[in-house]
Amino acid sequence: MITSVIDFHAHVLEPEVVKQCAPHSVATGFGARPMGPGTPGFHLLAGMLDPEIQIRDMDCKGIGRAVISTATVIQSTWWAEAPLAAELDRRANERVAAWVTRFPNRFTGTFTIPLHHMTAAVQELEYAVTKLNLRIANVSSNVGGSYLGDPKFREFWEAAVHYDVTVLIHPHGVADPRFQKFALWNGVGQPIEESMAIASLIYEGIFESFPGVKVVIVHGGGYLPHYTRRLDRNYTMHPVSAQNIKRLPTEYLRCLYYDSCVYGNDVLEALIRRVGADRIVFGTDYPFGEDDPVGNLKQAGGISEADHRRILSETPAKLLGI
Repeated sequence: MITSVIDFHAHVLEPEVVKQCAPHSVATGFGARPMGPGTPGFHLLAGMLDPEIQIRDMDCKGIGRAVISTATVIQSTWWAEAPLAAELDRRANERVAAWVTRFPNRFTGTFTIPLHHMTAAVQELEYAVTKLNLRIANVSSNVGGSYLGDPKFREFWEAAVHYDVTVLIHPHGVADPRFQKFALWNGVGQPIEESMAIASLIYEGIFESFPGVKVVIVHGGGYLPHYTRRLDRNYTMHPVSAQNIKRLPTEYLRCLYYDSCVYGNDVLEALIRRVGADRIVFGTDYPFGEDDPVGNLKQAGGISEADHRRILSETPAKLLGI
């Protein structure tokens, strides 16, 4: 086992919480495709429910530590009123903390919060940090159609900076029913959501207001890192787009970290050319990702051994304070 490899993108579930949340999730077509024994993909749930199974799989893939986060495309509380959402997020967070307590050398935990109810969200953030010792917030790209840079979320960003919390952005999915056809919510919708999240953070001035904030976005940040020159053009052609920023949009790309789970080394190589290898963290999207993610990453062309070490170990360890 390669103990230095850190996976920043591995998923877990809490049985009772997922039972209540799954019917409201994009992964089940909002209940149209119930999950259960014998249904497609059900076998993948085992490693998200049992830490020993996940550790076995980590050992097989040469991964020493996993940053575990709720699989929000299945288990998200965006649909629930404040009391229920807070109760479900608390239960899920305590499940994550229990895994970390049981296997402190193998897992680092994240927490979810009901961002559609800001008072409850900040309360749960404080509880997760001070009582559960979790220091990574697992949040979606948007809440009720408002993206993360929106002024209504400023209190969240203030709390994240105050408590030195790293923010991990993982969309809970596009709720538009048109994206259910051909599983477009996954294949097209997630990269759109990640692009919108980055654009929102840049254009709303989050990196100007909170220059030290630590943000990691999954799936390589979606489409946006590969098409920012159009945004740079708009900086001068459409001045309204620049009202909250002082630099070209491209120059803010290095304010984020991106995970390496892009399902193609050509895409990863392009992302590294755009943002630099030092802004990439290794991510597998366990249990949905590649069979040999470490080996596949090492086959990417034009990436030095030093960059391999940065992506697989050094940069994620820095973010985790290890």
